[in-house]
Amino acid sequence: MSDVAAATDRIHQQYESMSRGQQRLADFVLQNAAEAAMMSCGELAAAMHMSESSVVRFAQLLGYEGFPDLRQQLRSELLSQFRSSDRVAAMVHSRPAETGPLTTIVTETTHHLQLLMSNVSEAQIAAVVDKILRANRIILYGEGAPGCLTALGEFWLGRLGCNVVRVNQTGRRLFDRIFQAGSGDLAVVFAFRRVNREAMAVLEHLKAEGGETVLITDLPNSRMHPLADQALLVQRGPMEAFRPLGAALAVMDALILGVMLAKGDDAVDQLGRLDALRQRYDWL
Repeated sequence: MSDVAAATDRIHQQYESMSRGQQRLADFVLQNAAEAAMMSCGELAAAMHMSESSVVRFAQLLGYEGFPDLRQQLRSELLSQFRSSDRVAAMVHSRPAETGPLTTIVTETTHHLQLLMSNVSEAQIAAVVDKILRANRIILYGEGAPGCLTALGEFWLGRLGCNVVRVNQTGRRLFDRIFQAGSGDLAVVFAFRRVNREAMAVLEHLKAEGGETVLITDLPNSRMHPLADQALLVQRGPMEAFRPLGAALAVMDALILGVMLAKGDDAVDQLGRLDALRQRYDWL
């Protein structure tokens, strides 16, 4: 293996046969490659509350002689991906303490919108729009802050004649919302920062029932990715900081606009009927 992609592939291949502790390590490396690349074997072991020998065995399971070899591959890949936008981010994160919140949010959002244009193509957006148009039902899943994206999607896609099911529940209540989903249905899953049990359940259920799935996430690779027919990478900033939703909101808006444009006169007719109904009851 010569790069992070190869290590990522090996992690996915070996994941189901790993011990629980090794799976925890795998999740950490997949989701925090930059941090793992800067840690020693002892530091990673301490962070994960396990022995250094466990970290070494994990690296050897992936085909490396030891953790230093895996770490070096992580560093090499990160350096190869170090673009001008990342240098802008470094300047942003070293901004003076007196910078106000509005300037901070606009600067951070601008940076991540630039990254979005590099990570997500118009063709990818068009492919998701096509799935939305073909779907019998559209399940929009997002828990926590991303739940506001599902509310926006439900509001506009519903207005455009789509059959939308918004799902923000966790635990047992989640399954009340998804158990009837099946062939012909589409799940659009927003999952950021970590592998989410509920997101996994939605993706797995739709896949098992013959539906289609789209994953929108800031994780470049995870256990969720193989369950998705399509994945969009939407970066939102350092995990330890407040992370604006601007880039993810832009994706949701682009999907709504894509559906609106694809429906054309039908979309105009749908909104016209809404206006007529409001006018009838003097709510226009």
